[in-house]
Amino acid sequence: MKKRLFLAFIAVCISLSMAFARDKSSKKSSEVDLTRMSSTMIYAKVFDMMINPKNYEGKKVRMHGIFNVFEYEESGVQHRSFACIVQDATACCAQGMEFQLKGNSSYPRDYPPRSSEITISGTFRQFEENGLNRILITDAEIN
Repeated sequence: MKKRLFLAFIAVCISLSMAFARDKSSKKSSEVDLTRMSSTMIYAKVFDMMINPKNYEGKKVRMHGIFNVFEYEESGVQHRSFACIVQDATACCAQGMEFQLKGNSSYPRDYPPRSSEITISGTFRQFEENGLNRILITDAEIN
């Protein structure tokens, strides 16, 4: 009985150390693939990307979510932003990542219908625009 308990304990320790090793190697990776995570982990990771953008600068990001368009006016000029929205497991909270398609795209011709499911991939960027920090996935492609 003690031998089985000891072997189970060793198996758990090995599993945990392998999980931590995988997590550390993914932090060093130049890619953040949110499509392979649970909805709770995706929501948490996107939240972390918003809070700690320097940790993700220049990394390739791939995510799956709902396409949305935000139109607004600023200083008399019409603006349009495109986002991939993800929700947590209970669908009570949502986070979004704004993106810009690669190349010379035109809305609505080059974009999917609003509220459709999309998978995007592109490069995570943070920069200042008009005195505000902006976070964006640039050179994005809709897969």
